[in-house]
Amino acid sequence: MDVANNTTSPERSPEGESGHGLAEVTLGYQLLTSLLLGTLILCAVSGNACVIAAIALERSLQTVANYLIGSLAVTDLMVSVLVLPMAALYQVLNKWTLGQVICDIFISLDVLCCTSSILHLCAIALDRYWAITDPIDYVNKRTPRRAAVLISLTWLIGFLISIPPMLGWRTPEDRSNPDACTISKDHGYTIYSTFGAFYIPLLLMLVLYGRIFKAARFRIRKTVKKAEKKKIADTCLTLSPAALQKKSNGEPGKGWRRTVESRSGACVNGAVRQGEDGAALEVIEVQRCSSSSKTHLPLPSEACGSPPPPSFERRNEKNTEAKRRMALSRERKTVKTLGIIMGTFILCWLPFFIVALVLPFCDRNCCLFPHRMVWNTSEGLCVDPQT
Repeated sequence: MDVANNTTSPERSPEGESGHGLAEVTLGYQLLTSLLLGTLILCAVSGNACVIAAIALERSLQTVANYLIGSLAVTDLMVSVLVLPMAALYQVLNKWTLGQVICDIFISLDVLCCTSSILHLCAIALDRYWAITDPIDYVNKRTPRRAAVLISLTWLIGFLISIPPMLGWRTPEDRSNPDACTISKDHGYTIYSTFGAFYIPLLLMLVLYGRIFKAARFRIRKTVKKAEKKKIADTCLTLSPAALQKKSNGEPGKGWRRTVESRSGACVNGAVRQGEDGAALEVIEVQRCSSSSKTHLPLPSEACGSPPPPSFERRNEKNTEAKRRMALSRERKTVKTLGIIMGTFILCWLPFFIVALVLPFCDRNCCLFPHRMVWNTSEGLCVDPQT
């Protein structure tokens, strides 16, 4: 989770000022903040470690799609171990105490890992989009090599966004306060980093998941229509007395013939055999025919002498209705899943990136609280909908 918010200097506080304009904090604040942030970090570490262990140990989970999820968990675990502890220390003390070199490393790791984490979500969305829109061809294209390429691209883009400040793309004021560790407030870099790390990926994910939803809904409804086309209309199969037949011993016997009545031009035709006890009917063969007239088929001589079995009807309305309900249920589940994914992603990341984009342009004229606001995004590591 991005904690670059902690790289913005906490220059205002109602608790008083000291030193270079940084606020003094009370012991109660430090204890409460330490407890809260420590819990979030533990949740992030344990949650992502469990995902990694499950994929590494369970052979059935070692698929290309899960490789992307596992890589996302590794990235989030790096944030939890390498970035969040230093950010928590900065938050608790309300000043930076680790020196300028560590500050530069901290900011670079923060931007690199968090950008890569967001882009992993885009890679997963892209993989799902290909899988659902081109399921036949993508089976052969969905290889570990393709997953490795997508993962490499996420880290490459993260590197291209995180490294410029270390090469000088920053303002002189960024290092003016030794007690503050701030990300570059250069206006050009702010636009470059926020759009590259969040706003463009967010737009891409909205488009991809929108198309995934449309494709999934189309396939679900197509399945229902296909089932309806194959539906056999109300068809009544009736066994009625046939002409008297001679048994093998020469005695007259009563046979039965089957009458197939089709109410909509489609019928089921086949031979029916009655057991010796006259209790059971067995359909030996079923095939479709186009005749709309009654068809009389003589039964084998074994059926002679038995009482006529009852008429029976074969209907498909109940099956079709059940399929409709299942399709609607699957569609609702798809909407719910996509809503959870995008809703959690936006809730976790949007607050920080609004602050990150606006703050450098309004400087001290804006009443924003980036420290408190952006730490909410840390929860995204614990409730990542993809993992």
